[in-house]
Amino acid sequence: MKRSPTELINLTFSAVMVLLTFTGSIVFLFTDLMSDKAFGSKRIVLGIVFLAYAIYRSYRMYGVFKNKE
Repeated sequence: MKRSPTELINLTFSAVMVLLTFTGSIVFLFTDLMSDKAFGSKRIVLGIVFLAYAIYRSYRMYGVFKNKE
């Protein structure tokens, strides 16, 4: 089924957001980047929140993609 340009832009934006938030969660959980500003439990919570949002956003994107097929 052919999609409208608006739907394609929305899916592309969603995919980029999933990649960015997943990358952000990996950075905060497994590297020392910005460890001087976010440290300890704040860092872990921020990484988990980013990961949860990436999972939520990918679930929504999958639902929209699957619904249109």
